[in-house]
Amino acid sequence: MNINRNRIDALLKTVGENDKARLTTLYNATVSTLKAYNQDSTAARLRDWQAAEKALAEAVEDAEGRPGTGQEDGHATIGTIADIARYLHENGYCAPGKDYPVKKSKVYGDVRKGILPVSDPKAITLAEVERYITRAMLVKRSGAGSRKDEIEDLSALRVKRELEKLNIDIRIKELSYKKESGLVVLKKDVYLHTSMKIAALEAGLKHAVRTSSIDWIAAVGGDLKKTQVLCDLVYPVIDDLLDQFGRMDEIKLVVKRSA
Repeated sequence: MNINRNRIDALLKTVGENDKARLTTLYNATVSTLKAYNQDSTAARLRDWQAAEKALAEAVEDAEGRPGTGQEDGHATIGTIADIARYLHENGYCAPGKDYPVKKSKVYGDVRKGILPVSDPKAITLAEVERYITRAMLVKRSGAGSRKDEIEDLSALRVKRELEKLNIDIRIKELSYKKESGLVVLKKDVYLHTSMKIAALEAGLKHAVRTSSIDWIAAVGGDLKKTQVLCDLVYPVIDDLLDQFGRMDEIKLVVKRSA
């Protein structure tokens, strides 16, 4: 009697918690001992695998023999080796580490290797196929078409990434156009321009004081009572420079090659 994961899963739906724990533990032990035997085919590991397989089979027979549980017909005939390959492919059985169903060449190869022993090559039974699934450690995919769905998901993700990249490129070009058209100015350009305007204001004020100081001193004649007269002379100059600063759209720099 051969036991595979599908049969265990179907049985777990109809048994109690104690049987679930027992069957799961025995199945895991069978898989582990089989894997160990495949890695190192010693007599001791073969005995461990056979003992685990026997214990699992007995547990399954015991559970399936109770009312309310079903049992697959292991004697049902599937057909020839080609039919077996088609059966495995249609049900999504994959070799260990693979994400696509087994191919016909692998099934024929496993028959030659003795991994799939059959009593009648023209009338292979379900029990023989289930035994082969366990020995070859075939794993059933989550569902038919899952690989196709995965590819479609990846394609959709790729399209999404391309759209995001396209949108970023469009925003960059829009910003570049607005900048060239004078609709927007980068912060760093605003800060630089403002700094240059302040420097121009400072230079203008100092230049005005330096060139006009003689006239201002002469105008007040050193008389402290004429402070207001001095202020009346200085304030219009400052107001004019501030007005120029406020209306200064840009600063043009003329660079000359030194002699």
